[in-house]
Amino acid sequence: MMTHVYRNALVFSVIAIGMTATFGMADDGDSEKYVFRYKFQPGEVLQWEVTAQVSQLTTFGSNRDNSETLSITTKNWKVLDVDANGTAILEYRFPDVSMSSRSSSEGIDRKYDSKTDTKPPVEFLDVAELVNEPIAHFTINTKGEILKRTQKAKVAATMQFAETAEENRITIPMPEHAISVGDAWDYAREISIPQPNGTVKKVSVRERYKLEKVQNGVATFDFKTHIITPLHDDKDTDWALRTKIRNGKIQFDMIEGRSISQQYDVKKTVMGIFHGGHGSASYQSRFVEKNLRNEPEKVSMENRNATK
Repeated sequence: MMTHVYRNALVFSVIAIGMTATFGMADDGDSEKYVFRYKFQPGEVLQWEVTAQVSQLTTFGSNRDNSETLSITTKNWKVLDVDANGTAILEYRFPDVSMSSRSSSEGIDRKYDSKTDTKPPVEFLDVAELVNEPIAHFTINTKGEILKRTQKAKVAATMQFAETAEENRITIPMPEHAISVGDAWDYAREISIPQPNGTVKKVSVRERYKLEKVQNGVATFDFKTHIITPLHDDKDTDWALRTKIRNGKIQFDMIEGRSISQQYDVKKTVMGIFHGGHGSASYQSRFVEKNLRNEPEKVSMENRNATK
């Protein structure tokens, strides 16, 4: 259980949305309108610090197991190429990762920091082997649509990185036209849920995005995911959706044109899910991503004195 929970936590780090955007303003009456488009420069490397925390409690009678995981990852996007239309090819890698996990039933704490530890615990070995490796490539157009994606086989096999291109997008779909503060737009997609009998169930969802505010050059987007497919009493599918439904906020620096922060919080409890319908499970997670900006070049004392 612990290893499965940890991998779910790190999936957030790997598929986390990191994005750049450009904007324009259109004057329409009394309200300002903004056009958002993704923009990349060949050769630039974008970095974010991604923190994923997961806590999961399962109960059956008097038996309780509380599993907790934490991962802190530096996420790098290197822009390999940009064509005349602004469509970019990105290489994704994470140059470092710090991981920890504990399970109350095992009573063991496990930790690994790629910067200081040479030998990771076996539970973290699959992830540790991917540190600073080019693990995925994406082709993305200016509206944030993923046109092509490839990744190492180990990523898909060990971390469930991409069941489908749609459900694990790394960008949000930007609206086609100019929008004002308060405007919202929808994006429909399907999520694939493997079933115990070997089949796959398709769950339709609708994501609603809203431009919440623009202040001091920063745009804040709020978004929520609504499940469209009736689940009835399908508790297994309901539980499997816990890591795939996203609700949260994203902030953009509209001057520099890139994401500066985002946060998602998930709290979910399902009763009668395990052990013949008598157990229960509670899941809580927090995902936080912050842009790592390049520090301005330091001025030496010699140069500083020369300018006086």
